[in-house]
Amino acid sequence: MKVLGIDTSTPIGSVALIDGDNLVAEHTLNIVQAHSSRLMPAIDTVLKWGDITADALDGCAVGIGPGSFTGIRIGVATIKSLCYAVDKPIVGVSTLEAVAYNLRWTNGIICPLLDARRSEIYGAIFEGGAEWQRLSDDVCLPINAFLDRLGEATAQRSVPATFNFVGDGLATYGDAIRERLGEEARFADAVFNVPRGAVIALLGAQRLQHGNSDSYWTLVPNYVRVGLY
Repeated sequence: MKVLGIDTSTPIGSVALIDGDNLVAEHTLNIVQAHSSRLMPAIDTVLKWGDITADALDGCAVGIGPGSFTGIRIGVATIKSLCYAVDKPIVGVSTLEAVAYNLRWTNGIICPLLDARRSEIYGAIFEGGAEWQRLSDDVCLPINAFLDRLGEATAQRSVPATFNFVGDGLATYGDAIRERLGEEARFADAVFNVPRGAVIALLGAQRLQHGNSDSYWTLVPNYVRVGLY
């Protein structure tokens, strides 16, 4: 299954093409340039690298946030237009889930955190390892409120939890996390903080393989903050 995946919900724009379990091509840039000017050229480049045209894809996946409001809108609108033009299925993927999936096989709790500004983070809670599963919805909260919720979600565990944090929110809130959790908190290397297009494509392909997709007309960004859509 050939799936194109993109994410523009953070300053790091990423576009990738996968074919089954194989990564064919990926274009990821962290530069000061608007997604609106670089997204379509990046998509064209990845398709050329993969020696494929858009109408030969089996589907597309897009990060729907949470994250940058403008970036998400650009990504979602672009992929909706592309899929509609070539009549291909589309899948929306949580950006937080894509970041958490970078640590998919890490045992313990995985907490992807993105800086939401306004002294808040976008976050979610996952169980890693063989029992990979989502334990919370995507939320937007001050860091201490998120850590309170993290404690509540893991209070009934039979063994002490190991908390694995990943995402660009660590640059701002890492000290606050260390202060609360001490040695129970582990931070991923910065290279894993990126919502990669390849992971977006993989998560989208998993849904497509089960016959699940979204509608061109109803797929919208996941801003999380109330009243923003």
